[in-house]
Amino acid sequence: MPRSGPVWLEIAREQYTSLLAEAREQIDTRVEQLLDSPRQQPRCAYDERTDQWTTTYGDGAGLIVYAVVHDRQRVIILRLV
Repeated sequence: MPRSGPVWLEIAREQYTSLLAEAREQIDTRVEQLLDSPRQQPRCAYDERTDQWTTTYGDGAGLIVYAVVHDRQRVIILRLV
């Protein structure tokens, strides 16, 4: 399967830039893993009602909320918690 491309929503980008460098590195690592196979990663959960996925980063230090657009091979980063 081809690698997906990332799309960051403005709120997620603002959350990302407000974090310390260590947390941003952990997020970067996790997003890179998601781009390879967004639906097949361990530590991912899908909510059918919202059509959104969640996963952790930094050994559970935070949460990434994202959506997958299969037809366009995109992972949309919605929010960081």
